[in-house]
Amino acid sequence: MVTTARQTVLVVEDDASIREVISDILEDKGFRVVPAVNGSDALRQLDRERPDVMVLDLLMPVMHGWAFMESYLEKTGGSLIPIVVVSVNPALPRSYNRLGVAHVVSKPFDVDHLLRAVEQASSSGRREVA
Repeated sequence: MVTTARQTVLVVEDDASIREVISDILEDKGFRVVPAVNGSDALRQLDRERPDVMVLDLLMPVMHGWAFMESYLEKTGGSLIPIVVVSVNPALPRSYNRLGVAHVVSKPFDVDHLLRAVEQASSSGRREVA
């Protein structure tokens, strides 16, 4: 599936080569990609714009993905942005669904699986925290 409207994906990944691979995959499918090197950088990006989906690594320096998920709702005024977690540790408590986690993809990831997860998350849209 190719996106019809150019949706924006915030890719939060500290490993430059992985960030580049994910960005290339998404851009090839028509997404606009905004990169961030850690959770703190991602919060700064949210000051500038609201992505339609976020691809988030969990284990990063400065601000890891867990802390980012606990903090980003302040930037969005309580609006959940669908999150695709990409991590070597795919075990995620169900409670993180309340923060917008739509999918969890294990590293090393299958390109098609990651793409499907982002496409499904982008079609689910944003929602407010209950």
